[in-house]
This record gives sequence, structure tokens and C-alpha cells, in this order.
Amino acid sequence: MKKTLALLLALALAFIAGCQATPESSIVTGKSSDALIEKAQGDAGEGSVSDRVGLTAETGTQDAGEGTPSYVYQDTFSNADGSITINVDAQVVAPEADSAAIIRVTDGTITQEQADVLMEALVHTPLHDPNERSKDEIMEQILEYKQMLAEGPSEQDVGLTYYDSDGNELSWEQSMQQAIDRLQEQYSAAPEMDAIAPISGQFVEKDGISLIEGVGYSEEYGYESLQIGNFAGLGAHRALYDRNSAGNGAYILLSPLYIQYADAAGRELPGLTISADDAQALTDPLVEKLGIDNMALYAARKGYSAESERWPERDFWVLLYTRCFGGIPITYTSATGDMMTDAAVYNEPWPYETLAFFVDDSGIVGLHWEAPYTIGDTVTADSALLRFEDVMDIFERMYLVDNDGQEQTVAVDRICLGYTRIAEQNRAGSGLLVPVWDFFGSVTDKNGNATADPGASLLTINAIDGSVIDRDMGY
Repeated sequence: MKKTLALLLALALAFIAGCQATPESSIVTGKSSDALIEKAQGDAGEGSVSDRVGLTAETGTQDAGEGTPSYVYQDTFSNADGSITINVDAQVVAPEADSAAIIRVTDGTITQEQADVLMEALVHTPLHDPNERSKDEIMEQILEYKQMLAEGPSEQDVGLTYYDSDGNELSWEQSMQQAIDRLQEQYSAAPEMDAIAPISGQFVEKDGISLIEGVGYSEEYGYESLQIGNFAGLGAHRALYDRNSAGNGAYILLSPLYIQYADAAGRELPGLTISADDAQALTDPLVEKLGIDNMALYAARKGYSAESERWPERDFWVLLYTRCFGGIPITYTSATGDMMTDAAVYNEPWPYETLAFFVDDSGIVGLHWEAPYTIGDTVTADSALLRFEDVMDIFERMYLVDNDGQEQTVAVDRICLGYTRIAEQNRAGSGLLVPVWDFFGSVTDKNGNATADPGASLLTINAIDGSVIDRDMGY
């Protein structure tokens, strides 16, 4: 098998070859965080991180995350029966860094000072308690429901089963009529909009929850919705904002986990003319005002929410931010990190920190900030790292093992060195940021269906001990 590591130089590509055996034990070590720290504290070697992992070309300055890559790795391999074929023609993103630390992070919260910054920067109209609706808002929903009732159920509506408060089964028409009757009762008792006091913008404490929540509407800015909460539970802290012009009074919340990416879908976005740089010029100052340590832009991606029966398509930039330490960012993936973990060894589910802004031609129209971290101590200032060629050997073997029995063709187009958070045994709300290699690309199944999620990591390999990390489980 010939593997080539092609270095992108000014005018030409230079190729080097290498293939080293990797001990089988490296694949299964690393599930103990104490053992991982001990291994990381070995001889880190000389030179930059790129030098030490075997990426030694003279390179230009790179941005964190998805900056201009310095290397290209090319290879093709398959399993014994040919049911899985992996084509690697990947840009290798190795950020400029002198060290790769292990950093402890703990579960953080959103402060009142940060909530004040968000209210001032994002909200354009007075917000009121969403549970305190005006006659105008309720009437708008009544008219919408009456129109839906006149038009009849959608295909999705037909496939659902409906019940009343006593558990009796209803038709869709009966369910809609009951909803209209309830709204008309609410309308009779509802106040006029000018009689509803705006929210104070201060956290309201109740049953162990701190919450700021409000909605509003104006002719100029449309519908606005804000929720900032520190809820009970690990990582249950979030700030959500959305502004939209949906004609039916819907406060549509966007999420970076569920929007669709235009580049991956090969889609043009005629409703978006603002540049990525101009979008970033709106969000960078806000991140600075929030005072989030080590937070930097990771990627700007074109995204959209598809048109539905109830609201038009929305086109926007999705600006993803992650923490960055010494030039190495936390690699953004679409894994949430809030799956169940092994309670006997590890801790309760803990979502990964997420910070995403949505920007269109009218400005910032959305924010999704979840599970903020508090940055703790540096456990290891620099880590002994595996050679890149050894990491590729592990990827080849472990991807085939993990996907045994499937039929698929894989195209790997990006390989990133960055941080991810792993759980610490028996330490709820405390984790370690460790350097890892992530492999991105597309997977086409036997029916010709291909994935198109640029945040889906095909495999995550610990850069210190070669263990495979399950991002959904968090270790």
C-alpha cells in the first residue's frame, strides 16, 4: 500500500511516503483519563506540533479550525470483501501551534451581565412574557387555524392521531376546532398589547431555574423571541434568540444542529448578499462583549431553512464559534455529546458547548448558545502526540472494524487536528479538552444515498494514545 502525504507549496506538490506499524493496544487504551494524562506527560519532542506529528513543510500562517490547509493526504483502501471502499483525498488542517495541552473544563452558567449584553445587542422591540398574550396575537392565531381548517389537513397531519383532554380520539378537524374554541376563550380574557408590561430582562428564580423569556413583534423587525436560562441539570444553560418575518406569528427558533447547509446541498441562496466578512464584523464584537474566554470564529457556512406550508425559506450565514487554545481550536462537529454514558464509570450526559450566530442581510437574526464551559486548570502544558502516519493506520483499521457488515463508499476530504472534550471518571460536570484527529467527508450507501453534513465526523482518534473516541458518548 502506498500512502502519500502531499505538501501544498507555492507552485508544486512534494510527496513523501511512510508506513509504520501501530501496536494493537493503542486502539483500546485511553478510556481511563488518568492513564491518558500519564501518557500525555511523556516526551513531547522538539519543534511545533506539526513538526512533531510528522507534518514538516514550511507553511504559511493558518487560521484556527477550517483555515487554509497545509497538506493533502491521498490513499485508497477497502476491506477484504470490497463492501467498504475508502477514498482519501483530504486536506489536512494542522493549526500553527507550539504545544498541545490538556485543559480541564467544568459546567458553566450564563451571567446576568451576559444576559444584559444579549438584550441590548439583539433585541429591537419590547418583549413580553410569552404566557401573557394580547388579543391581537391570539386573534392572529385564530385566523391562521381557521384558514388551516378550511384548507384541510396536510399529509403530515393525516398521519397523526389526535386526542382530547380526556383521552378520547379525535379527527384532525375536531382537534383543530377544539384548539380554535380554546383560543377564543383566551381571547375574551386577554389584554390589549399596550396593557402588557414588558419583561425586565432580569433573571427570574423559580424552582431552581433562572429564566429570562420574552416575545415581541413590530412592523419593522417582525417577530422576536428570546430565552436565556440556567436550568437544572448538567450543561442545561442556554441562550436562544430568533428574529423572523413569518406571516403567521410563529417565533421560529433556528439551531445549528438542524439547519441545512447550502454548500453541502449545492444550493444557491438568492436571499443572501451580505459577505462572510461583513457578517463576522457583526458577531465578533458581540462575542468580545460577552467576555467568553478563548472564543474565536471556527467557520462561516451558508445555511438555509427550507420553505414550509407556514413560513418562507430563510437564507443566512451560520457563524460557528469554538474555544481556541494556543492556536488549536475545539473541532466543531454536529455531535451533541448528550447521549447516555456508562453510569458505572462515567457521568451523566453533558452537551458540548455550542455558540452559533445566524446572520442575513438585515443583521443578526439568530443565536444558539448552549452549555457554556468554565475554563479550569491546564492539566498538561504539552502532550506527547502520535505521528500522523500512525494515526492514518489506526483510521484505516478502525473505520473498517466499526462499520463491518455495511456496504458503503467513503470519500474523506478533510482531516483536522483540534480539541474535543472527554469525560472524567466520577467527576460530574468536569471534563478534559484533549487533542484529537477528526475525519470528515461523505458516505454513500449501497442505494446511492450520500450524507451531506459538513459537521459529521466519520471517526475521532485521540492524538495522544490512538484510542477511538465516541463523540456521542463523550469518551
